[in-house]
Amino acid sequence: MLCGIITNSNQKVIARHVTKEQGPYHCAGCGHELIVKKGNIKVHHFAHKPPYNCSRGDGESEAHRKCKETIYFELMKQGNVTDLDIEKDFGTVVADIYCKIDGVPVAIEVQRSNLSVDQITRRTSEYFKLGVNVLWLALFDQKLNDGKYSPTAWMKWCHAAYFGRVFYWTEGLSVLPVHYGAYAIDVESTSWFDSDGNENSGGGYSKISKRYKTPSFGSKHNLVQDLKPAYKQPWSGGSVSIPECRLFVSKHKKWW
Repeated sequence: MLCGIITNSNQKVIARHVTKEQGPYHCAGCGHELIVKKGNIKVHHFAHKPPYNCSRGDGESEAHRKCKETIYFELMKQGNVTDLDIEKDFGTVVADIYCKIDGVPVAIEVQRSNLSVDQITRRTSEYFKLGVNVLWLALFDQKLNDGKYSPTAWMKWCHAAYFGRVFYWTEGLSVLPVHYGAYAIDVESTSWFDSDGNENSGGGYSKISKRYKTPSFGSKHNLVQDLKPAYKQPWSGGSVSIPECRLFVSKHKKWW
């Protein structure tokens, strides 16, 4: 996690802005002692002092922390952004980043390795109750450039929720919308002889893969310029179920 509480003053601080000597620090969620980690390579952050029993910060990779910190500091420079906070605690849910963009309340959530579809569904429902529009961001995967991609269940959920798009963070305030199109697998023609000497043939056709998709890239979006609030009714299809929600979606028409 990027934020901790200075125990002596009960002040919320960002790891990048403090030193170890300003501690002790504790977790805003469980109250357990935190250790501030400030190296020369990794993003400065807090971690629970073992042993502990708290889920805050779990599943946060170095890429996750970098994305969250970068977006937060970039949003600080924007004139149309107000009420900016990082690791905003709403009681029922903690937003990676919260702000108002042109007066619109927005929670920005960055993909975590341990976040299940059930959890993203529950948290999206909680944001709806709070009247907050949520933007779920994936971390860009170089495998998308291969032309054949196997999206996770989390990404399939986002694809259905955001009207056929998944938003991948690339840098600064730039996100790349990606559409998952069908991926065709070619089945080669073959022939063989059965035990009676009769020639048989098969293949020579294409079938749609259930695992793989063809990524189609849209134009890069700026978080504070190219997205808008939208209401989405409950929707279910196959194994994906989207609750009633408020989302932060693209202003632009589909390109595929």
